[in-house]
Parts: sequence; structure tokens; C-alpha cells
Amino acid sequence: MSVTARRRIFRIISVLTIGAGYQYLVWRYAFSLNLDALWLSIPFVLAETYGILDMTLFLLMMWKRRERVSLPPPSEASVDVFITTYNEDPALVERTAAAACAIRWPDKRVFILDDGSRPGIEKMAERLGCGYIARGADWTGKPRHAKAGNVNNALVQTTGDFILILDADQIPSPRILERTLGYFDDPLCAFVQTPQFFYNIPPGDPFGTDAPLFYGPILQGKDGWNAAFFCGSNAVLRRDALMRLGVTAYAKEVEGSLRRGLKAIRKGILGLPLEGVEREAVKTELLKRLGEVRRSLKRGQLPGTASDEILEAIKEAGEALAAYDLADIGSTLQSLAGEGDEAAGMAYSALRADGNALAGYLARLGSVGISPQEIGGIDLTRGGEAIPVQALDTGSITEDMATALRLHALGYRSVYHNEILAQGLAPEDLGTSLKQRLRWAQGTIQVLFKENPLTLPGLTVPQRLMYFATIFSYFSGFFNLLLVGAPILWFFTGISPVAAWNMDLFYHLAPFLILNRVAFMLVARGFAVWRSEQYNLALFPLWIKAVISVLSKKPPTFVVTDKQRQQGTYLRLVWPQVAMIAATVFGIAFAGFSLVSGNSNYQVIGLVINSFWGVYNCVLLSSVVRAAVYQPPSGWSPRLRIFE
Repeated sequence: MSVTARRRIFRIISVLTIGAGYQYLVWRYAFSLNLDALWLSIPFVLAETYGILDMTLFLLMMWKRRERVSLPPPSEASVDVFITTYNEDPALVERTAAAACAIRWPDKRVFILDDGSRPGIEKMAERLGCGYIARGADWTGKPRHAKAGNVNNALVQTTGDFILILDADQIPSPRILERTLGYFDDPLCAFVQTPQFFYNIPPGDPFGTDAPLFYGPILQGKDGWNAAFFCGSNAVLRRDALMRLGVTAYAKEVEGSLRRGLKAIRKGILGLPLEGVEREAVKTELLKRLGEVRRSLKRGQLPGTASDEILEAIKEAGEALAAYDLADIGSTLQSLAGEGDEAAGMAYSALRADGNALAGYLARLGSVGISPQEIGGIDLTRGGEAIPVQALDTGSITEDMATALRLHALGYRSVYHNEILAQGLAPEDLGTSLKQRLRWAQGTIQVLFKENPLTLPGLTVPQRLMYFATIFSYFSGFFNLLLVGAPILWFFTGISPVAAWNMDLFYHLAPFLILNRVAFMLVARGFAVWRSEQYNLALFPLWIKAVISVLSKKPPTFVVTDKQRQQGTYLRLVWPQVAMIAATVFGIAFAGFSLVSGNSNYQVIGLVINSFWGVYNCVLLSSVVRAAVYQPPSGWSPRLRIFE
């Protein structure tokens, strides 16, 4: 069957699936809520609504799935290969660096970006003929921004037209540049992302690491809407696009800082306890000039000019107030001297001689009443950062997705090239895997609150939806908690989220479930995605934790993923899943005994439906329980893929 025919069939099934889903929702809201248990029925139908919205976004993502063919590379282009490392095994870094040096491209330079500043890595780089870049003294006491800061530090010290970014464990194919640089004939192409392939995944993929659905149909679907993600490694980026992004982000940050500073200064001015007509006049004039600066900013005045103007106004106001204060002091001293106070007379004479210098000194002390912190709010030098202009986004621990979002907002295009051109290491134990997934989830959710794709200027409507779909998917933990908990609640109480377990429910729900499954099978055709499906439900506690941690404004931290298996078992990390499985098993037995005993709260059809539902949940949840106690087979060892 041709690609066009498969796409046409998929679109027909998708329309039918969406129609069946929303007819089911209408029926649920209008006719099947359990009015005797609205405390359960309403949250559950909202969870169902979430699931169908998520399904709609997924099918929309797949609507224009794009399968690209590599273009001929340019005749000339300079490339800098960045290998990012912090604390990885030097042997691992050396293997990647050696493979990078073997990449077939005449005008390339390989740099090891050592965030650990290790002398041994520097010597290794020299031996291999690589450049070596570490943080300089200008980073001391400044935010480091993890991997994003490491790359930004290297960007200002290199000059290549394009940047190939590799993690320390991602061994590239010699052909990676030949297969990707051709896309940059489009001057608006900002980056080309290739799949992340892991050669150390144990048999059966116990940790759900393999992601053929994401590094395949999903990214191809996003690519069709010009919304492919930059995934942090195995990607080539255009330097000009990154530097333009850095300058644009710098200007935006400076303008925001200036506006916040002006707001704080205005608040400080309004709170000045000034008495007397002259002092009130100074206050009024300062507010007037502040208003003029704010209006000029809205008309497009440069932030630097606005900053200079308001600082000059504050200086002049301080000098005026200091002069008034000294005049009052002088009047008092003169009166005391006239009454025969010799000390007052001497002070008055000194004041008359040095009054101007003293007024300037008092003004510099801040006699306006505005704190140094408020004035510092309009400092445009970004002195708190080692690098004022930062190309890769530093506001999220998933700097890759946030950077792609900003590039798309600037009008750049992206490419997803679905060919394995590098191979790396995945987590080899559940604990490390969960830490990595939590960081991804937290960083992705951070993006929603820092630069909401639904409102960020410059994005097309499909791009907004593609980014939002990924963020939205991490809220599924709450939805899945209800899916797992509802049958357990019924087993022990007989309370149901639907008005009744009957064939009417089956008639409305079955068409949607069947069509949804067919649509997913069409998308996942040729890919082994069962483990991904299991983990989608089984990790609901992790997704809930990610959402709560971001909403609580507890800043997540970037943690380098361990490249070696950590010893031990991890049942303590999956106790919610174990508890749900145990509750389901005991619940089925309890409900069956209650039904046999004649308890009117239970019906046969209810027991059949909920038992099937509960057992299905247990099958999915069991994936992480098995992973928690997994030990690799005796004699098994990972094997590198041989590139041509």
C-alpha cells in the first residue's frame, strides 16, 4: 500500500475516532453521571474528557506526518562538533571524541566541553587533536545553567557555521554531517534533529527506554507542522540562528528587567515621606519623568536610553533633595550661632564653604529614598550572568525543547531526519531511569509557565498545539490515577462513576475504544510500542510528582544521567504501583465474595467489567514492578552498532 493510501485511511479513521469520542462524552455528561456519587462521577468524567482531548491532539499531530529523504550536502560549510561532558568516565568521552574526529567532513573542529574542568580530559583532547573548552574565571560565583551554560560558553569561543551537539556517550556515525547538512540550504532551517538510539538496552527493554514511537511517528508528525523538537543531542544547529536567538532573548530579558525596575522605582517614589512644597515638587517631577520614560519605551525607545534617562532623573532629584536638606540644616545652624553657639557657627561656616560637595555626597548616598536594589533593577549589563547573551535557553532544565520553541517563534524552521546516525547509553537501572524521566517532565512543564506556547508571539496555531500536546501529556498522571483507582473503589464499596453498568455503556464506549485502537495501530505500524504503552500508565505517580513540584515553585535541578548500572533493587520507588496491584487483586476477591453473599451493591456485569479493567491495569503496572527487581541476563553485554 502506498504512503498516500495509508495516510488517507488514517485520516478517515482519525475523523471517525474523534467523532466517536465526543459522542461518548456527550452521552456521559448528559445521561450517565452517577448522581448519587457526584464527588466521584464528576472527576472521573473530567478525566475521560482529558483523555479524549489528549487523543485528539495526538491524531492531529499525526495528520501531516512527514517522512524525509536526505538532501545533498553543501559544497562547503564549517562545523564545530561539541561533546558535552561533566563527570562521565574519561574512556567513554574518549570513545565519543575519537568517533567525532572520524566524521567525514573536511571543515570541522571537534571540541570537548568539559564542565568538570578535569586535567585528564584536557590532556586526552590534546592527544586526540580536539579542542578543549572549560569554564573560565568569569563563571565564578555566577549561575552555571548546567548543559545549556556549557554550550553557551563554547558558542562564544568558536566560529563554525554549524554546531553538531553530542552527549558524552553518543557515538556518531562518520556520515552524520553528510546526511544532515543538506537541509540547511533552506536559510530558515535552524536545526536538524536525528534519533537517539541506545545500544545498551537489555533484552525486553525492562525500563521502557526505547522510544520508537517518539523518535519516529511523533517527531515525524510534529515535523509535518514545522514543530519538530531539538532533543539536546545528535542534532546540528545553525550558529546564526542560535546567536540571533541569544540576542533576541537578551533584549527581551533586558526590557523585562527594565520594566520591573521602573515599577519598583515608581513604588519607591510614591512611598517617599517628603514634607514641604519644594520636596513634593521634586517628587512630582520625578514621577513625571518616570512616566515619560515608560511611555517612550512603549513607542520603541531603546532600553539603554531609557535606563540612562531614569538614572539621570534620580540623580537630579537626589541632588535637589540633598540641597533642600542642607538648606534646612544651614538655617538651623545659623539660628543657633545667632544665639551664641560657637560650635554651630563654625559648622555653619564649613557648610557654606563645602555645601555643594556635601550635597553631591548625600545624593550619592540615596537621599531620594530609593534602595540600591531598585536602581539595580534597571542595570542592563546583566552583571549577574557570566555571559550576558545566552543562545540556548537557561530558564528550563529541558533547555533543548525551550530553545526549539523560541527558534520557531522567531520564524525559523526545523527538520527531523529519521535515520540513526549516533548511538549512546541509556539508564541501566530503574532508579536512574526515573530520575531522568522526572527531569524531562519537570522541564517540559516549566516551559508552560515560563513561555506558554499557547500565547507566545510568533508561533503558528499548529505549532502552538504541537508544543502544548507534549506539555499536556505530562498531566496524565491525575487522569491515570482515576483510571486505576475507580475499579478498586468499586470492588470495596460498589460505588461507580457511571449511573449503571449496562449494555448502553458498552454501545457508546466500544466504538470509540475500537476506532482509537485501530488509529494507534496505524500510527505504530512496524514499531514495538507495547512497553511504552505500559509505562505511559505505570508512571502516573512520577507525572503527578513532576506537576506538583513545578506548581509548588520548587526549582528542579539538572542531574547528569548515570552511564553505569547502579546496584540494588528499587521496589521502594514503585510502592504506589505495588499497592494498586495488591488492592486490585484483593478487591476482585472481596467483590466476588460480596456478590455471592447477596450484597445488592454488586452486579455480575459490574464485576465482569471492573475485573477486566482492573486486570488490564495490573498488567500495565507490573512493568515497573518487574523493572524494579530486574537483573540483566548472565553473560549479556551491550554491543555497538556498526556504522557504514
